[in-house]
Amino acid sequence: MRKVTENQLARKAKPLTFEYRKTDLGGFSDSMVISFRTRRVIKSTLRTTRTRNHGTRMYWLTPAKYLVYAVDRSNAGNLYCTVSVIMVKEEGGIDILSQWDIVNRNEHLLQFDDLPETIQKLLLANKDQLPLFVRVFPNKEAG
Repeated sequence: MRKVTENQLARKAKPLTFEYRKTDLGGFSDSMVISFRTRRVIKSTLRTTRTRNHGTRMYWLTPAKYLVYAVDRSNAGNLYCTVSVIMVKEEGGIDILSQWDIVNRNEHLLQFDDLPETIQKLLLANKDQLPLFVRVFPNKEAG
């Protein structure tokens, strides 16, 4: 079997960026990507403006399936959260395979137990790295 070098993997990696925001008024936006293979949050690069209130979070992802936890809190305190399963394609771009709106304007549309078991396990294993996890899933703080 032919061994793949790190340089070859780097060439296959595709950039994926998300908005980042953290304001003095309590507004917050961030997205975390979790690998189905390693079951861990993928390392990313966060680039912010001089004020450090806005920026982008960039991931370099090889073609595979990932879980995306995207959370947003408005300056008024309204909470939004979406969990998605994406597929990064060999030729570039992504396909959204599944998506669940968890919270929309502080209204919990889905409970943690409504998600598929594999998704629940990935989220619980990484809950300490997922922003606003306790607000999104208030009954899972003890895990």
